[in-house]
Amino acid sequence: MSPPLILVFLLSLVVIHPLCVSAQNRCVPASTASDAQLQANIDWGCSAGQVDCGPIHPGGNCYDPNTVGNHALYVMNAYYQTHGQTSEACDFKSTGLIVTYDPSYGTCKL
Repeated sequence: MSPPLILVFLLSLVVIHPLCVSAQNRCVPASTASDAQLQANIDWGCSAGQVDCGPIHPGGNCYDPNTVGNHALYVMNAYYQTHGQTSEACDFKSTGLIVTYDPSYGTCKL
């Protein structure tokens, strides 16, 4: 390959590659949220079929570590993903935060 052709090829990787990887926003608990607020989010999200909370029950992919914060992370993001990925779907009385990184942990893929 001639030098200009190599440059075009390398630039195409920079330009095209990010288009092939779809960034997905996620909803996470705000660092200022208390355990009581996060538990209320879990209780609400798991009630009346808002989200499938099986993964945070014993034996589920998102059960361990068994903490309010990790369980709230799963519930809040599941609700956000299934309810339009809007800022309202991640508000949770101002305890949710939309992020662009993947907060998955262990066997829990978000």
